[in-house]
Amino acid sequence: MIPVPHKLLRRLLLAPLVVLLEALFIAISPVLLVLAILVSPLVGGWRALRTLLIALAFAGSHMAATLGCLGLWVASGFGWKMRTQPMQRAHYVLMRWFVASVYRATVKMARVQVNVTESSAAEAVLSTPDRPVIVLSRHAGEGDTLLVIHALLRWHDRGPRVVMHQALRLDPLIDSLGERLPNRFVDPRGGDTEVEIAAMARELGATAALVIFPEGANFSEERRQKGIERLDRAGFSKEAEWARGMRHVSAPRPGGALAAIEAAPHADVVVLGHVGFPTGVRELWRLLPEQQTVEIRMWLEPATAIPAGHAERIDWLFGWWRALDAWVDEREEVRASVPRG
Repeated sequence: MIPVPHKLLRRLLLAPLVVLLEALFIAISPVLLVLAILVSPLVGGWRALRTLLIALAFAGSHMAATLGCLGLWVASGFGWKMRTQPMQRAHYVLMRWFVASVYRATVKMARVQVNVTESSAAEAVLSTPDRPVIVLSRHAGEGDTLLVIHALLRWHDRGPRVVMHQALRLDPLIDSLGERLPNRFVDPRGGDTEVEIAAMARELGATAALVIFPEGANFSEERRQKGIERLDRAGFSKEAEWARGMRHVSAPRPGGALAAIEAAPHADVVVLGHVGFPTGVRELWRLLPEQQTVEIRMWLEPATAIPAGHAERIDWLFGWWRALDAWVDEREEVRASVPRG
C-alpha cells in the first residue's frame, strides 16, 4: 500500500499536483473528445465517448470542490473557525454539490435509472431530522458508496459520517472533507476501527447518519468464501452455516455495527440494500452502452426493536443480512427475466 505522506506535504504538494493534472486533463479535452468519437465506433456503444464524458465531469467537479475547500479554509480564518456550525454547514453544502454533480453526470452518460423503495417508516425517520440514524448498507459494485452518500445528502438532507481507509487521504478532496467534517480515517492493519466508530456514534446529532458497510469491502465470491473460513476458524459454526446459505452478500463483521449501536442506543437503524451495480470495471465497460436500472431498498429497525444482548445482536445482524440476501436473490431473478435494452 502506498504510504500516506504528512499532512503538510499533502496540502502543499499533493493537492496542487492533483488540481494541476485535472486542469491539464480538461484543457486537452477537445483533442480527447475527437479521439473518443473516432474510437467509439470500433468498441461499440459509444463506450469511449461516454467514459470520457464521465471522467471529465468528475475531474471538473473534483477540481472545483477541492478549490472550494481551499476557499472555505481561508473563509474560516485559515482554519480558526473550521469547527463552527456555519463552517460545518458550508462543507456539507460543498459535499452535497460535488456528490450531486458526479451523480447526475454518471446517471446521464451511463444511462442509469435509479429506483428507490423505502418503507414508510424508513422514509419518515430519514426525512424527519429529530434523531440520528445508523445506516447499515450492502457493499457491492462500483459506485455504491457514492449513491448511499447521495441518497442521504440529497433525498433526506442528512449529514453522512463515514469511517474511511487511511489511503483515501491521498485524494485531497476526501482528505479535506473527511478531516473537517466528523468522519474518521483508519488504518485497518493497525487502527482500532471499532473504537473510532463508537466515538463517531456518540457524537451523532439529530440530523446525522452514520454509514457502515458491515461486509467491510465490495462483495466478491472470494471474499464470501474467506468470510465463511474466518467464521469456521473462530468457531462460529452457526454463523458460518448462515454465511454458506447467503449467495449475494458476504458474512457481516459485527464489530463496527454493534459498536455503533452500543454507543448510540437511541439511534434507529436503516438497512439499505441495492442491486444493479456493476461488479467491476470490466463489467462496467461491458454494460455501459445499455440502459441500466439500479434498485435501492431501505428498511427501518427502530432502536427499541434491537436486542440488548451482544450475542442476540450478532444473530440480529446476521438475520438482517440473510433477509437482504433473499431480497437480492429475488430481484436478480426478476431482472434476469427482463430483456436488456
